[in-house]
Amino acid sequence: MSGANAVFKGGGVKGIALVGALAAAEERGHTWQAVAGTSAGAITAALVAAGYTAEELKPVLFGLDFNKFKDGHFKFFHLLREEGLYKGQYVIDWLEGLLMQKTGKPFASFRDLEERFGIGLRVVSTDVTNMRMLVLPDDLADYGFSDPKGFPVSHAVRASMSIPYFFEPYQLACPGGKTATLVDGGLMSNFPVSLFAPGAGGAQVPTLGYYLKAPDDKDSLPTGNLEEFTHALITTLLEGHDRDAVLHQSYERSIDIPTGSIGTTDFDLTEEQKQWLYDSGYQAGVAFFADPQVVAWLGTFPAGAVAEVAASTDPQERE
Repeated sequence: MSGANAVFKGGGVKGIALVGALAAAEERGHTWQAVAGTSAGAITAALVAAGYTAEELKPVLFGLDFNKFKDGHFKFFHLLREEGLYKGQYVIDWLEGLLMQKTGKPFASFRDLEERFGIGLRVVSTDVTNMRMLVLPDDLADYGFSDPKGFPVSHAVRASMSIPYFFEPYQLACPGGKTATLVDGGLMSNFPVSLFAPGAGGAQVPTLGYYLKAPDDKDSLPTGNLEEFTHALITTLLEGHDRDAVLHQSYERSIDIPTGSIGTTDFDLTEEQKQWLYDSGYQAGVAFFADPQVVAWLGTFPAGAVAEVAASTDPQERE
């Protein structure tokens, strides 16, 4: 079938696994009507909205030295002065180069991508100045922007992935002279499935959620002592909104992608680790689309018939 929505969870370097899962969907004929993401998920969403396929993205990410994201110098006084260890400019420049290849335009905007490729894009950041979740480009109208879709995608993604204290916050210069300080969208919604919640008429297309799952992700948490209670409290504050959004609804199904012991900022990934993440995503995607309940669910939407699941789950057999 075609024309689904896709939501990509944040997870730093683990975002390579998202591309593997995308490959499984694309092999089954899925295309995208709209995409959304947070942090690393925002990078994936932006590149998908720019017309990149999983086949194109794999060599891009496998050839990327993630350590280049740590631009500037690791100095404590820089953290105190700029509120982050690294500038994050490399992220903008890297993404700009990829978007330029597809659009031929510098500082490609949300409108540029939508008009060129027909895929809507939404990116989530956290505004600590105004104490709110910021969905770009939609919410920019609240900040006085007369043309929200004219905002550059690379800057929106940079705002979405501003891990507190790791990257400098993104300073959003608003019309009228005010500035809003933006940090990683994961503080408010790391898996923004609710952006595609249907209205009264019900969902017309399915929403596929790409969920990066760490070994310590649990459906329930112990609260038997102060340490456990504190961990459960913080986890609920960070993830409760997103968990609630996927309960008791019929418009979204999540592809759980194991990410092993690899951390969000493990920028020294080996080629073997990159391949493992990609394969984990691909295998999770294949298993998802082979599930009879998923096939039945996809068949409830008027967008068309579900493509047959015929590809192997073994990555070696695809080469």
